[in-house]
Amino acid sequence: MNRFFIKFAALVSSGIFAYSYLREWVGAKWLDEDIFLLPNNENAPYFHNSESLYLRVIFIFGLLFTAIFIASAYFTIKKKEKMIMLCFVLSMFSIFVVMLNGAIK
Repeated sequence: MNRFFIKFAALVSSGIFAYSYLREWVGAKWLDEDIFLLPNNENAPYFHNSESLYLRVIFIFGLLFTAIFIASAYFTIKKKEKMIMLCFVLSMFSIFVVMLNGAIK
């Protein structure tokens, strides 16, 4: 059960974030979807000040989570338990970085 949970958590946590960030970026860049930014709100993160900065931040986080997802899938296939655990920890640290980045005003 523990091995299954770590594999599942490593894949799902990074995969969901990779999908959501890259979907937002693709939608804004190529599908002409509107982006909801709050440039004049004092409580909004710094990257809401310009559309290009917002898209750059979203793309970087999308690539980060995609790399972790691909590594998790690779190590799951290769049955490398320690590397899967490392991917899970990296995914959790990346989520923490996303929260810190959103807290910077």
